[in-house]
Amino acid sequence: MTTDQKYFPWREISRRFVLGMAFTFSVLQSISVSVAWWRGELLETGAREWFWIGLLPILMFIFLRYFSVFRPDCAACNTPPRVGPGA
Repeated sequence: MTTDQKYFPWREISRRFVLGMAFTFSVLQSISVSVAWWRGELLETGAREWFWIGLLPILMFIFLRYFSVFRPDCAACNTPPRVGPGA
């Protein structure tokens, strides 16, 4: 078995960690730029600012669809089935 065929769980963990941190940074940066734009605190609105402002709805959709309790397959609010006498 070559090293390419072996499964390295640390690679998957590292990849997910880096992607999670990049997503978190993007959400926070997009929110801060959008709030500054909304309040009129931006002196000049360039391409970078419009990029973050335009990215906010996309990031919010991704968060609500895949990470929040509002995702379709979330069972966090379901009550567990009762087990035992009187169930």
